[in-house]
Amino acid sequence: MASAAFALAACLFAAAQVNAQAGTQDTSATAAAVHGLSQSQVIARYGEPLKRHAAVPAQGEPPKPPIIRWDYADFSIYFEKSIALHRVEHGKFPPQ
Repeated sequence: MASAAFALAACLFAAAQVNAQAGTQDTSATAAAVHGLSQSQVIARYGEPLKRHAAVPAQGEPPKPPIIRWDYADFSIYFEKSIALHRVEHGKFPPQ
């Protein structure tokens, strides 16, 4: 159980690092309005996503919590189970 929790924490940290490089979390009123919406409400507001990413479990464990990502052209929406948590605007990688 502890190893699964550690794996999840590592995954979330890695995702946060990618988001920090690839985009920014939208803190506008639009993003705040997304928090707490059901998946059907998100579809009603934004239409079908371009891609749906399933939750990824840690080495044979069920995903805890099941975090799901839907990608749209300019942003992604993250869900826990079927409830929206965050809207993240897509950005460009910084020059290297």
